[in-house]
Amino acid sequence: MNKIFLAALLILLNFILNAQQNIDTLSIENYKIKTIRLPEKLAEISTLEFYEGYYWGLNDSGGKAEIYKIDPESGKLIQTVKIGDAENEDWEELAFSEKEVFIGDFGNNLGKRKNLAIYYFPVSKLDSKEPEISVAAEKIEFSYPEQKNFNPGNKATNFDCEAMFYYKGKINLFTKEWTNLATTHYMLEVKPGKQQAQKVETFKTNYLVTGAFVDDNPISNTNGFYFVGYTPDGFAFISGFSLPKKEGTTLFDKKISKFSLPLGFTAQVGQVEGIAIKPENPNVICYSNEDFKFKTFHAEQSVQCIYSLAE
Repeated sequence: MNKIFLAALLILLNFILNAQQNIDTLSIENYKIKTIRLPEKLAEISTLEFYEGYYWGLNDSGGKAEIYKIDPESGKLIQTVKIGDAENEDWEELAFSEKEVFIGDFGNNLGKRKNLAIYYFPVSKLDSKEPEISVAAEKIEFSYPEQKNFNPGNKATNFDCEAMFYYKGKINLFTKEWTNLATTHYMLEVKPGKQQAQKVETFKTNYLVTGAFVDDNPISNTNGFYFVGYTPDGFAFISGFSLPKKEGTTLFDKKISKFSLPLGFTAQVGQVEGIAIKPENPNVICYSNEDFKFKTFHAEQSVQCIYSLAE
């Protein structure tokens, strides 16, 4: 497909999707993309974080109970962290606070899971220089009080989840809603044991949210929170939101600014799964892609970073 036609189609689609939401639509043509290929071991990478100069990722359902430290220049694996007494049923997200690392085991395409969990352990454990370490993790078990149907069928639930970040002392979850094409914001306390997720708000994204990240540094050029995801038809998007100025738990305040960036077809850019901010000067937005094959298209697992053409 002609690149100019593709760009025009994506922008038109995004304008239609966001016509009622006052969302600024950016053009991918105004940016350059730097790509780092990842090893085969990360073919199912489902998240992206940046900590102390390195990317961090993990594989989703069927993967090992491990997270991986990744060289940001070569894409090579630097360290494997094994999570003791944990099972990777469907790990989908990583999040960092100043004190802890959180692992989201809450992928739920079928909508039937009753064992949703988040594992967490002290971030100081990552200070080790050994190529392979093991850590013990605490476990949060949670449920959505609003979920009544646990047999909706494949990709028919609105209680799937692949996006999470830590913000203001809470774990913030964002659902992947297969029928609503929206995301619902839930919160959890950072304490082991069972709890019900607290529903906060719902926002109409018009795509399936697969990753989230927050930059709450008030002087950062990327201050705000971000989503990445794709439509059922295979259009990939990044959305950005300014953080509310008023105190409270809601994030989708009417006064915040919003932007949407259409990346292209997932068959060409890959299946976007994770998003993070890479500290540079200025900071840049990066996202991770699973290995994706569709007919004659093959997008290998990678991390891609978006730079302005003006740089």
